[in-house]
This record gives sequence, structure tokens and C-alpha cells, in this order.
Amino acid sequence: MASKTRNQRVVDFFVDLPSNARTAVESAWRGRERGLAIVAGVFLASLVITTVLAYGNGLSQTFLQTTLEGDVFDAKVEQQASPPVPGVPSENSTFTNDSALMVEVCEELSQRSEIADCSFVFGRQAIRTEGNFNNIEAFTAGYLAMESVTSQNPVFENETFDFPEADANGPPIFTKRMVRLLGPGAFDGALADRHEAQMLNDISWPSHQDMIDNRSVLLPASIAGPLGVQVNDTIDSLQFSYVVETAAGAESIDDRDCVGYVERTRGGVQHCRQYVAVDNLTVSGIYEDWAFANPTFGFNPIFMAWSMLDNETVTTLMDFDHGYLGVAVDRSLVPTSSTADAEDWISILRQSVMYEDGPGNNQKSYGAGIELFWFDTISGSILFIEIFLGLIQTFDYILMIPIIILSVAILVYGLILSLEQRRREIAIHRTIGGSASQLQSMVLREVFAMSFVAWFLGYILAIQTVGLVLSAVGFMSFEPLEFPINVQLGTISLLVTAFATIGAALLFGRGRTKEFLELEIDEGVRKVPTKKKQRTGLQVLMFGIGILAVIESRIEDTTGDRGLIENFFVDGLLGLFGPFLLWIGGALILGRIAAFGPRFFSILFGWTPLLKDIRRGLKGGGSSESIGRLATIMVLTLSIVTLAAVQGATGTLVDDRTAESQTGSVMSVQFDEPKNQTQVNAIFESNINNLGLDVDPIRSTAVNSLTVATVDGSISPEAWVVLDGHEDVLLWTQQSIPGDDISQVVTGWSEGGFTAGAEIAFSLRLPGAGEGSNDEFEPKFDEDSGDVEVVRFISNSQRLNISTPDLEEFTSVEALAPIFAEYNWKSNLSHLDLSGQDMSDRELQRTNFTSSILIGTDLSDSNLRKSVFFYTSLVGANLSGADLTDSILITPDFGFGNPLEGANLSGADMTGMFGMANLSGVDITDAICPDGTFANITGCVTGLSPMPPSQVMEILQADIEISIEQSEYTTELRYLGQHEYLPGQSSADAESTIIIGESAYRALSGLESNATINATEWYIWVGKGSTLLADIDEDDLISLRFAIEANDSVTGVSDLSSNRELVERNGGLIFGTPGLLSLQFVVAALGSVASAFVFLSLVLSQRKREMAILQAIGASPNQVMRLVLFEILAIVVSSMALGLVLGAGVAQSFNGFFSIFGFIFQIFGGASTVIDRELVWPWFDLAIVSVAVLSAVLIALTTTTLRALRSDLAVVLKGE
Repeated sequence: MASKTRNQRVVDFFVDLPSNARTAVESAWRGRERGLAIVAGVFLASLVITTVLAYGNGLSQTFLQTTLEGDVFDAKVEQQASPPVPGVPSENSTFTNDSALMVEVCEELSQRSEIADCSFVFGRQAIRTEGNFNNIEAFTAGYLAMESVTSQNPVFENETFDFPEADANGPPIFTKRMVRLLGPGAFDGALADRHEAQMLNDISWPSHQDMIDNRSVLLPASIAGPLGVQVNDTIDSLQFSYVVETAAGAESIDDRDCVGYVERTRGGVQHCRQYVAVDNLTVSGIYEDWAFANPTFGFNPIFMAWSMLDNETVTTLMDFDHGYLGVAVDRSLVPTSSTADAEDWISILRQSVMYEDGPGNNQKSYGAGIELFWFDTISGSILFIEIFLGLIQTFDYILMIPIIILSVAILVYGLILSLEQRRREIAIHRTIGGSASQLQSMVLREVFAMSFVAWFLGYILAIQTVGLVLSAVGFMSFEPLEFPINVQLGTISLLVTAFATIGAALLFGRGRTKEFLELEIDEGVRKVPTKKKQRTGLQVLMFGIGILAVIESRIEDTTGDRGLIENFFVDGLLGLFGPFLLWIGGALILGRIAAFGPRFFSILFGWTPLLKDIRRGLKGGGSSESIGRLATIMVLTLSIVTLAAVQGATGTLVDDRTAESQTGSVMSVQFDEPKNQTQVNAIFESNINNLGLDVDPIRSTAVNSLTVATVDGSISPEAWVVLDGHEDVLLWTQQSIPGDDISQVVTGWSEGGFTAGAEIAFSLRLPGAGEGSNDEFEPKFDEDSGDVEVVRFISNSQRLNISTPDLEEFTSVEALAPIFAEYNWKSNLSHLDLSGQDMSDRELQRTNFTSSILIGTDLSDSNLRKSVFFYTSLVGANLSGADLTDSILITPDFGFGNPLEGANLSGADMTGMFGMANLSGVDITDAICPDGTFANITGCVTGLSPMPPSQVMEILQADIEISIEQSEYTTELRYLGQHEYLPGQSSADAESTIIIGESAYRALSGLESNATINATEWYIWVGKGSTLLADIDEDDLISLRFAIEANDSVTGVSDLSSNRELVERNGGLIFGTPGLLSLQFVVAALGSVASAFVFLSLVLSQRKREMAILQAIGASPNQVMRLVLFEILAIVVSSMALGLVLGAGVAQSFNGFFSIFGFIFQIFGGASTVIDRELVWPWFDLAIVSVAVLSAVLIALTTTTLRALRSDLAVVLKGE
């Protein structure tokens, strides 16, 4: 029987559902005024929670689509079988070295609908294994390495094609630039389109026939630009190498067993390489580099067509496993809704390509029985995306906690105020026979109707908002997304948002209604107030811990030292939880304080004629629980507005300063040889005129470098030189210099002062240097400011003098090059990377080491008599006991670091060693100096021999005199304080350098006051008035950069717009904080305006009877209006002021949290200078929100109060 009753109830529920739904909707509509608070709370909560969930989905799509664009190939399809090993039977092998068969297989794959294009390619070897970070075999595949070129361009010809950028942006397996030999399929169809998108200078991607006819080579801009290579330049011969043997882990390859040379990667993989030469090539195009992404294919290769090679070479490359099928999938078919969907799609495609009927079945055969192994790059990228996105979203979810709590608070307080108005109604229903369950159902149905509408509207708006959030490139600054975003939240996410909003509304509504039903009927009718005891002690504790977090953060920001808490773990917990405790505890306490605003206002302004007659009413204002909730909500919303505005504006400033510190000015340019300011300005002015840019005359400056030493020779720092007028060119910030006045530091430099980095300041024992130093050093910018710290520096200048009518205009390089060309070499080891090699105890006399890299090379006890080290890097080389008699060592320091740094020359015989080199910091214990003295006695203070050895003089003409002139300059420099970085230079390098002005540079280098200063690196300011060209028109600046890059003497250009775009893109794409903070700001601002309007309307509606009583006892409508207006305004203004103060404190305490993640971002983004998060206070934005809130308050006050005053007093007093 009971079962039947339950069934009947279910039936009755569905039967009554339409009428109950209709009744609920009608009731909600009739009570829409009181329900606005519920709608506002649920709407904001739905908007925020859905946006956070959808943001993760959108970020995943953006990452995935960016990854898909990282290379033209989406999969590397290899032969399943390995090449046969010589001497081992291979009758059953399916491997083929016939390139024509592989082209046919490629054409067969292209017939599949999922595959857009395919090309047979030579590049990295096959690995036939899934790649992951724990599998060394995933990285052992050798690549085709670019070795050298013979060309009319001497810079191009001398290029070594080392590729440290690849080592820094991927697994440590690349040492050289890559070569990729493309097949016919890469020059038409989808692959051609993808290559075409990267081509520069309006030159199209060539056809396969054009590649063959023109014997074309295509270069990345990162090679062509710095080397001055242009389209149609010819290459006499290009040499690349392929891998014939590989060893990894504990295995190694003996150099004597390798016909070519052994490449040793930093990842522990070794390759024996052999050379291939391709002659008579033409540079037919230059392409823009792809961003460093998946390393499977290698980064930004040099392209050629393998059809240009002879058949024997093609077969050889096949035999050594360098051939594969480069596959382009139809990217429009790849699901981008989530990484999981994309991974599933790729997995199905992979299995269908490899197997007949899915995994575990027979291997599928192609062509003449060839079996394939599918290695896609998308899946590997997805793994990285999922790991990295997890970290990103953790940060972003923490960031959004305040706005979610705010939304829930508005929802809860709105429910309380809304249901409070139904308290008497529920009591009356009970007197006429309504049951508790019926009344509760009635209220909850109405709450559900309003909540559902609010949730749906918030959900739809959030889905549409995600694209805007992801497009943020700064706080409240947006640019169109590069890719379309189609957010699709799953059923679980949909249920989460519904439960967290509608469910929360029903849960709190049920609890509040239950409280009403438990009251006595007469209490409900009479609206007897009930107050819950406040947990003041807990709130004060939370607020106190938060205040401690603010103090700790402030101390760390202002002093750079540890704060009050020494324990790292406790300090970390305080930094993580302190801001939230401050915000919640502060809002509750300050909200209660703000509720007393009318009393404060009555004390301050009660004597004025405007308030004198209502002063007594103001003293009792703010005592109701509803007013307290309103104050708390206002404090919460305004504090979040402040937090979002401050941190958002700060983040934008950090992004801008990061880009400025990297570029140095509007543009920075690297030339292939030193130029003076007039030459540089002429190049720029010419291009500006050609482009028709409306800008002021350009301003330029250079940053030279000079090696100096203290007079005792104990410390030899590098000095960066800022020329006069640099302050009008370089983009300085206060963080970069000591003190807080840049103009004072500039003047100090120009008048013989210097600043020092932290490391060199400590080495020089300068005041205020070193962690824990008790010296409080204030920068001294003039000699009358008291005691100043003076340091005497010395500079040794070496100059190669060539006295001959024919060579008087030659530099040292140009003069010595023909000499070395005629030199009687015994062996030639020039232009080689011999780093870390064991070449000890060898006969290497008369060996040419020109332009070779001997970093860490062991040459101990070797015979190096009469050998030449011309522009050779010997950093950390071991030359102990070596015979260097009559050798030539020309390794000048051009500001890139001493090429002899850390070298060991102990016990070496340097008798007669000629050249230019800096022996400071080199171990010369027990060595024989170039002048024949013992190093232990003289310290080799005379340096290298000023006269060339006999073998050089023999090939010089009789009328040529060559010698090295050494000069010493000394000057005293006044210490100005510690600098942090120099615009355009690395902050890491700045720690070990000093910065001096032009006058000090001339004194230390012996330059006359009117002598022209030449430099290879120049910084250029371009703009109009005080506005940078990057802020006027980014496209014009990009066009100017391209024009400058086309100059033959330019080897590299950087511009502020491109660096800003990179920083902003990483800032918005990697963390999304600009968009999320903008969302937080807007939602909190809307929440403050909406809650002010809605809550005030509800509060004043509750006070209709109070206002009626005031009128009944003789108060005029004007007095009532003023009483209500000033009471509420006092509360709102107090709440807003306290909210702004609380927000400022939360922003400060949050700054350490943001700094940690900001530091990670800047390092991840490749920033060489990490910018401090110096808080920015966007008063204008905060003022707009404050005015909007006050406007909403005035409108709500005026409309609601006037309506109450027009009501019938009798009706209101009777409660009808």
C-alpha cells in the first residue's frame, strides 16, 4: 500500500508539474522586484563559474591550434622495418631504399580523406618508437646537419651554423642548423600552402620544377637576416652531413673509427657524420621562422629538393634511414573541442594507417609490401599541453576564487533579503491552513524559476565571453584572436554550473524557508527580527593574519629582503592564504564598521542646516541586519574591483617594460661592422623617407663595452658605456637604476660616475653591497653631497700598427688575413668545434686554429709551436705544459667575454708569443712569459710580444712594419649605486658589469673628445613628439624593420612592436591573467552597481512602514527623504572607501603570489630581464566604478523612497 502511495505521488507530481511550473513563473514575475537579488546572484555566479570552466576549454583549443601551426607536417610516417645490417640475412625484410616506391606510398596515403597531403622527405632518421621524456630512443634520431657554404658573401661563408637556440628550446640533441630535403609532394597542394604562408618579401613558394631548374635553396630569416643573404644570391657549394652511426647512454663512438667527424650533443647522444656537397645553388626564397614547438622534425630547416641529388646519394640517405613520409592531415577534421577528442581522432587514424582492421591485427602493406609506422607530432604536443594547462589553470582558478565567493555572497544575501519579505506572507498562509511542505515547495518553485532563468542567461553569456577573455593582450585591452574558438562544455561541466548556482539557491532557500516555518505564527506576522551571534573572534583572527601578509609583502617589495617571517614554509603559507583571509575577514569586519557610517556622518556633519533636524535619526541608522549585509556586499565588491584593477594594470605595465627592456628602445640594430652615428642615422632617415613615415628626426645611441680593472689588477669587470644623449633614446625605468631619479643618474654618469651590478659591487666591497650588508648606502650624485665612494680603474689598450702605404687603411683582421693565407701550415683545424676534445700530448706545431671553438679542450703537453689562434675561443681550455713558442694568439675581447676566460696555461712555454689577448684571470703558474721571464716572478705583466715572430715577418714585404702598441689609461670614478639592468642588455650580465658615461669611456680608451665613436649595435628612437612609433602605428614600425633588415650591412633587427606582441601573446595565452583580471574587474563592477541598486530597493521596501510612521508622527516628506538619503549614502560611501582600502591591501598581499607566477612566465617566455611588479594604481578606472555605484545608489534611493512616500499611510501601517 505504501508503495502505491509513493507511485501515486510520482504520478501526481508529473500531473501537477505544468500547473505548478506556470504558477511558479507567474509568482516569480509578480515578485520580480524582490527576486532581482536572487537573479543577480545566480546570474553572476553562473557567469563566473561557467567562464572559468569554459576558459580552460578555450585555452586548450588555442594551445592545440597553435601547436598545429608549429610545423607543416603533422605526422612522420616511417618504414616499420629497419635498413638491413650488412652481413645479416634480410630476405623477409619489407624495407626498401627505392625512393620512387616511397613516393608511390605517399600518393596512396594521400587518397585518404583524413590526409590532406604527403611528401617523401629526407631529414631526421626513423626511430620506430613512441616518444616520451623517459625514452632516450625518442631523441637519438640523427638529423641532416648544415655544415658550411662556399659563397661570394664572406659572412655567409664563415658561418658555422651552430644552433644554440634549438638546444635552449628543445631536447639537447641539436648542435647545428637542420637541412630538410623535400620531395615533389611538398611543392603543391596543402603542404605548399602551409609553406607559402611563411614566405617573405612577396615571393611565392616555388614549384618542384622551379626548384630543380634553379637549383634552389630556401633559408629561414634567422639565417638570411644576420648573414646578409638575399634572394638570388648564389652559393658555390653547400655542405651538409648525415648520420651513419649513433651511440647513446654509456656507449660512445671513437673518433678514429669515424670517417667524417663525431657530433656530441649535450643530451649524451653521439653521431658519426659524413659529408655531402651540393654545388651551384641559388637562394630562391626566405621564409619567416616558425616558433619553436615540437622537435620531432627539427626547427626551421634549410630547404632543398632531394631531386637535385644524384641517385647514389639518395640511395645512401635511404640506406641510413633518413627518409620518411611527411604527412599533413586535414586539420579542419581534427576536433579542437578538447585535447582528448583530438587525441582519440589521431589515434584512430594512426591505427587505420598501420593495421588492416585495427590494432592487434595484421600489419597493413603498401606498394610492394612496405609496412609503415605512424609517428604523429600532435599527440606528443597534447601531452605537454595537458601538463602545462594543469599548472596554468591551477593558477587561474586560484585567481578567480574571490569573484566566485563574491557571486555566492550576493546570491546568499540576496536570497535572505528576498525571502525576508515573504516572511509575513508565509505566516499568513500558515494561519489559513497551509502545510509546511506546501509552503516550502511554493517558495522553492519560485526560487527555481528565477534561478533557472538567471543561470541560463549567465551560462550563454559566459560561453560568448570566453573568446574575449582569451583575446586580452593587457588589462581591458583586447585584440582579435588568431584562431576561432568554439567552446563546448560537456554534460558534467553543465551539471556543475547548474548545481553550483541553481542548487546553491535552492539549498539556501530551503534553509531560510525552514527557519520561517519554525517561527511562531505571531512572530512571522509581526516580523520579529532574529539575529545570529557574530563570530567576531574568528573574523578578527582572519583579518589579523591578512594584515600580517600585507606587511610581509610590503617589506619584501620595498627592501628586497626577507620580511618578518624567516621560516620559508610558513612564509609561503602566509603568501598563499593571507590574501584570502585578509579579504574575507576584512570584508566582514569592515562591513560592520561601514554600517556605522550614519553615526560618523552625524558627528561630522550633524551641525549643518541640511542635517540638523534629522540628526537624531542618523544616530540610530545602520543598525539593521539588512543594512549590515549591504555594507558587507559593497566592501566585497569594491575590494575585488580594486584588486583586479591594480593587478591588471600592474601586469600590463610589466608586459610593456619587459618588451622595452628586451628591445632597449623603439628599435635595436646589429651591423656586420662598426658604424658611427652619422652612418646609422643616414640609413634610417633614407628608409623612413622611402616609406613616407611622418615622424620626427630619429635619435640614436650605442652601448659600447670596455674591459677595465682595478689598479691592483685583482678585479677586471666589463664596463658598459652609455653615450651622451642616451636618455633620449633608451627606455629607462626606475627599477633599472639606483635611486628614484633617472635624470640624476644620467648626470652622474656624464660627470664621471659609475654604477655597478650586484655581483661586481660585492666584489669591489662597495657600500650597501651584499646580502645582509649593514651599510645603508644613499646614492651620491654630486661632490657636495658629503663623502663619496671613489674607485680608480685602469684600462689597457692594445692596437695593431701596420706601417705600409698599401695597408694603412686595413684593420687588423684585413691585414692579417692575407698573411695567414700564405702561412706554411702543417695542419688545418680552422672553423671547427673541438669543444671538450682530448688533444693532449700531440704534435700540432704550425696548426691553423682560426675561428675554431676550443672551449674546455684538453691541449695539455701538446707541441703548438708557431701555431695560430686567430679569433679562437679558448674558454676553459687546458694548455698546461704546452709549447706555445712563437705562436700567434689574437683573441681580442670585443665585449662578448674574454675568449681566454678560465684557460689553464700553467707550465706553458709562451716565449715569443705574439698577438692580442687578455691574460687576466688566466692560470699562468710556473709558465714562461712571452718575454722569456718566469710568470711566478713577473706575472707576465708585459703581456704578449709586441712584435710578430719570424715566420710572419718572413712573408711580409721589406717596407711593412707590424707591431702592437700597448697603452694604459687610469681614471677615478665616483660610485653612484647599484643598477639592475641596462635597456637592451641582459639583467644577468648586468650583475657583473659596471656602467660608465661617455667621458669616462674616452678617458679609459684614450679617445679625443672630438673622436668619432663606432659601434656594431645601435638603439634607435623613432616617433612623433613624445609618442613612440610603436604606439602610433605598429604596421609602420614593422615596415621600417623589414626595410632596415634588407640593408646589406645589417645582421639583426629587433623592434618594440614585435617584442610587445610576443610578450602580450605569451601573457594572454599562457596564463590568461589579463583577460581573467579584466573579467573580474567587469563582473565585480557590475556586481557592485547591481547589488547597490537591488539591495537598496529591497532594504527600502522593508522600511516602508518605518517611513510611514515617521510621516505619521509629523516628519515631512523632505525630512524623510533627507534622512534616508544621507543614512544610506553614509553607509555606501563608507563601504566604498573601506572596500578600496581593503582592495589595496589585498592587491599588495597578492603581489608576491603574482610575482612568483610572473617570474615563471617571464622566464618561460624568454625574457632576459625580469621586471619587478611595481603596483600601479589606476585611479581613473576606480573612479568610474565609484561614480557608477553612487549613481545606482542615488537612483535606487530616489525612486524607492519617492514611491514609499506616495503610498497610502493607512495601508502601509496596517501592513496590507
